[in-house]
Amino acid sequence: MTLEEATRIEAQVASGSLDLSLPGTQQLVDEAHRVHVSAYMWGTTRGESGRKRLHTGIAVGIGMVVVTVGGFCVPFLEAR
Repeated sequence: MTLEEATRIEAQVASGSLDLSLPGTQQLVDEAHRVHVSAYMWGTTRGESGRKRLHTGIAVGIGMVVVTVGGFCVPFLEAR
């Protein structure tokens, strides 16, 4: 479910146009609420991929390790 769909469902529930007594409706409303809260908390919906964020984190971590190792090696290379 996309954030746009979740927002529309929540708006329909708030206006009273959805019949919550129908089977499966309450589960759909609950899922819409979860998607909306997740998007609010994390800035993304469950269906979107977090690969770019993961790759960026890995690249930053590797960069920090390289800089740290380089910082430790520079004094030893200067001592020669």
